[in-house]
Amino acid sequence: MVRKKDVRILIVDDEDYMREVVRQALEGAGFEVDEAADGKTALAMLRQYPYNIIVTDIRLPGLTGDKILEEALSLFSETIVIVMTGFGNIQSAVEAMRKGAYDYLPKPFQLDELVVRVEKGIEEQQLKSENRMLRGELQSKYHFSNLVGNSSAMQNIYRLISVVASKNSTVLIEGETGTGKELIARAIHYNGPRKDQPLVSVNCGAIPSNLLEDELFGHVKGAFTGAHQHRIGRFEQANHGTLFLDEVSSMPLDLQVKLLRVLQEREFQRVGSPTTINVDVRIVAATNSNLLEAVEKGDFREDLYYRLNVIPMHIPSLKNRRDDIPLLIQHFLNKYCTDQILQPKGVSNEAMKHLMSYDWPGNVRQLSNSVEMAVALSGDRDVLDREDFPVVSKPAGSKTSFQTIDIPDDGIDFNTMISDLEKQLILQSLQAARGNKKRAASLLQLKRTTFVEKLRRMGVEPSMGESAEI
Repeated sequence: MVRKKDVRILIVDDEDYMREVVRQALEGAGFEVDEAADGKTALAMLRQYPYNIIVTDIRLPGLTGDKILEEALSLFSETIVIVMTGFGNIQSAVEAMRKGAYDYLPKPFQLDELVVRVEKGIEEQQLKSENRMLRGELQSKYHFSNLVGNSSAMQNIYRLISVVASKNSTVLIEGETGTGKELIARAIHYNGPRKDQPLVSVNCGAIPSNLLEDELFGHVKGAFTGAHQHRIGRFEQANHGTLFLDEVSSMPLDLQVKLLRVLQEREFQRVGSPTTINVDVRIVAATNSNLLEAVEKGDFREDLYYRLNVIPMHIPSLKNRRDDIPLLIQHFLNKYCTDQILQPKGVSNEAMKHLMSYDWPGNVRQLSNSVEMAVALSGDRDVLDREDFPVVSKPAGSKTSFQTIDIPDDGIDFNTMISDLEKQLILQSLQAARGNKKRAASLLQLKRTTFVEKLRRMGVEPSMGESAEI
């Protein structure tokens, strides 16, 4: 929360008494306050200092409050402007609101009410600032130049992203699980003209088919049992932005017809409603299967396939770009050492050789999880060895990852050893389950609640699939 003493307010009014009482009220609330008796003086002060809040009368000698509003917002778009107006000038205040004023107060008004409006204005300004910074972080995080990989295959992907991001055409991304399809979709969105609008994601394979239509299009109250209020769907949420349809191949045929209509007509109806809703949405779809083969088998509509496949992108599997593995490993090492407040770590030549020769069926996501586990369990060691990566350290034909432990003369810490083994098993199960806690718990024959409690207690729960790299 912004401290009040850090908030600076400019009062603009040609009445000395009005400026005095407003100043006293705001200073009494803890704010820093300056005054201007006319518009010309106010503009000069605005150009010298970016005020957080401006409280101005509409009618002023010389320059009006409208001109102060326009100048203030042109200098700093997040400035909060509150206009004061006499009883007969309400229409002028409404016009000022249309031009960007935050609020207005008709004279006479209670000073307590003014303070409340100013405090709400500060909250609004802070929210705008936080949203702006968040958008900047997202755009930076998903800028294609920050994606990891120097192979020729990835360089081609980067070039394609830079071209298609500025378009509105539908994109179809194909690639194996874990190759970074959602990351590519985000890079396309945040580097295009819709970057300040919503990016909404739907995993079509994770939602039961009987609920997917409601998820996409929403419903009206009373549309079905349990529909107690209106609900907007993902298409409406993504209006003017981008809708990412992940695992689109799993969409049932009857719903494919409705999706095709939206793509063709840019309109749809909520479940249970006859009203047509128009939307302006860019579609980016992704699949880990061959859609053309699904068309040939009759599992996917041919007309929808061609509607989605306007700009095709194929993301190569990690085994087909092994030259990127050392770069990715170093990237993940830096990321997880920073996250866990550890000194930078490296990987031995032997470990790197085996990591590069492994096929990585889970692709970059699996590699990320393997590095995270190795960092978490490596303690203070600066160099990670092959044994730190169970996926490549198991001897050929071995059915267990347990190894004989040599107990030194001075003994070992039994509890620490068991705790490390438990942590390793839990992280390995998460890796094998692609981050699905229920599946990971099942692999260890634990209850999900027990598994989640162990994660919480250890404080090592990984953020599966959320890293900004491919």
